Amino acid sequence: MSHLSRSIAVWSLAALPAVAGAEEMTVVSRTTVGTGAPTTSTQYIGTDRIRTSDGENDVIVEVGTGRLTVINHKKKEYYEVTREQMQAGMQKFEQQMAGPAGAMLEKMMGGKAGEVAVEKGATRKVAGYDCTSYTFSLGESMRYETCMTQGLQLPTVYYDALRSPYAMMGPMGKRFEKVFDAMQKVKGFPIAMSSSVSMMGKNMSITSETTEVRRGAIPATAFELPAGYKKKDSPLGK
Repeated sequence: MSHLSRSIAVWSLAALPAVAGAEEMTVVSRTTVGTGAPTTSTQYIGTDRIRTSDGENDVIVEVGTGRLTVINHKKKEYYEVTREQMQAGMQKFEQQMAGPAGAMLEKMMGGKAGEVAVEKGATRKVAGYDCTSYTFSLGESMRYETCMTQGLQLPTVYYDALRSPYAMMGPMGKRFEKVFDAMQKVKGFPIAMSSSVSMMGKNMSITSETTEVRRGAIPATAFELPAGYKKKDSPLGK
């Protein structure tokens, strides 16, 4: 899995539904990707920006401009993708996938996407918050098991920020958005989640559970770029 794909996947585990009248917060989670060792990821949820860090990569989403910044700490570099670049990339990909190529891709992703099945489960407590379990499934290829709490309210811009990274994934990204739309209808904050995605011959599983929530305003410095890092060209710039 590429650094970008992994960062987006980890970021998406909590960048989900939003409700009005919320405060800024910092959320710390224990995250496991596939069979790898558990790591700690931190999300800084502001009113207009969201940053997620897993220790290796950071992803910053600016809701107003739609700009996405991906930071690689190992290489000490970063790049930015604008909303316009994402839209242009999506349009070009959809044009390329018209006809037989698109039909083949649909088959590799498990066939045409149907409706998302939603199943409500039991209640439990995570990080001191009561939450209700929900399972969201899209055929055999995508399954998200979440525990949604009503005890945390997120900024209204939060769900809008979710769409930005997935705009770069073409038809596959639309499948993720379909599942996330179903989650948004349930409302609440996914304080714990386990996902299993099988597409194009690859399987990806991620689990994440919140261990700490710190409420309160986030300083602007939390969204600054690391000093001395080199800026690369956007992968969608050409």
